Amino acid sequence: MKLLIALLLFSCTIQAQELPLEVKELNAKWKMTGNKYLTGGLMIVAGAAKGFNETLQFHWKAFHAKFPKANPQWYNPAISWRNKYKDGDPNKGAKFPLSTNVLVMTTDQYHLNNFLNRTALAAAIVIKIGEKKKRLGYYLKDLLYYSACYQAGWSLTYLPFKWKEE
Repeated sequence: MKLLIALLLFSCTIQAQELPLEVKELNAKWKMTGNKYLTGGLMIVAGAAKGFNETLQFHWKAFHAKFPKANPQWYNPAISWRNKYKDGDPNKGAKFPLSTNVLVMTTDQYHLNNFLNRTALAAAIVIKIGEKKKRLGYYLKDLLYYSACYQAGWSLTYLPFKWKEE
């Protein structure tokens, strides 16, 4: 019995074994890293592109008042969507090969913004997929961080024009 008590007391003084790498990664604390700066920056670009599109669509007058030299043929989605067609006429077909699908981002700002938004989102997702598995709380913090980055980008390109019209 004394031996059992001695072993129990001795076991309290022994340090735990080092956790395997997989468990360490799973228990990693959330912190800002170069990877988060990169993916956060991509989310800001994605949000800014989306906000810029909504500005062009819903607040064209405010945008044009701020940037009077901005060519409506490129920036105003109400008319620029025709840029992808020969002579601006959908019945005449594509202006150049692939101008109505793969290369549509070269025809107007609205489609360029869509391209930037989707490309930045996809790049951020691909980068995140390459990370090691983490616990659920880590991903919830990521969700908050990336949502804030996206919203910051959106706000920078949308709110100044929305407030200008009010």
